[in-house]
Amino acid sequence: MNIYRTSVTFVLTFILATLLFSLQFPLPVIILTVFIFFLGFNLLPTLYTIYRSNNLKSIEKFIQANKKKPIFAYPLALAHGNEVEIEESLRAIIEKHKQPYMQNVYKTLLALHLKNIDAADTYAQRIDSEPLKSYYAALIAAKQGNFEEAARHEENVGVEWMIHALHALYAKEKGQQELFEKEAQQAITHSRGIQKFIVVHSVGRI
Repeated sequence: MNIYRTSVTFVLTFILATLLFSLQFPLPVIILTVFIFFLGFNLLPTLYTIYRSNNLKSIEKFIQANKKKPIFAYPLALAHGNEVEIEESLRAIIEKHKQPYMQNVYKTLLALHLKNIDAADTYAQRIDSEPLKSYYAALIAAKQGNFEEAARHEENVGVEWMIHALHALYAKEKGQQELFEKEAQQAITHSRGIQKFIVVHSVGRI
């Protein structure tokens, strides 16, 4: 939280509390209302940046401010790092987050980054939720040149940016540069928040 937002938050919270007191609301109601306001005023902008923003500069500013956290160091490495730094950022996430879902997703990403398709396939099969399971299954099938299988997995994806990202991969694998560029742009257009930042800086690495 920056100083400006902190100052504004306290001023607005004070005004709200004063207003509620003047209207003779019960103290528990005032405390609860002020707490919800304070939380919402500070939390909602962060959630919007992470999940819904289209402003890449704002997203990158947030990522830069949180780059010590491995989960945010990874997109930053995609944007500005080299291959070794990307690998290190993925390994840091795997080391930090021990939940099976996180382990399998980021081990899949690491294997893909290292171009170890067999290992990526093994980890992707262990992802226990959609649409990521089918997304990576389709991506891996395309990497193996099996576009019919990729299309079958794609039926379970249902997320627009993922569909376009997969189509961009298919086009690139087939040497269809114009179609690749069109689908890559559509993947970027339909993604939001930090996911948009990742798509922008990873779609060319497919």
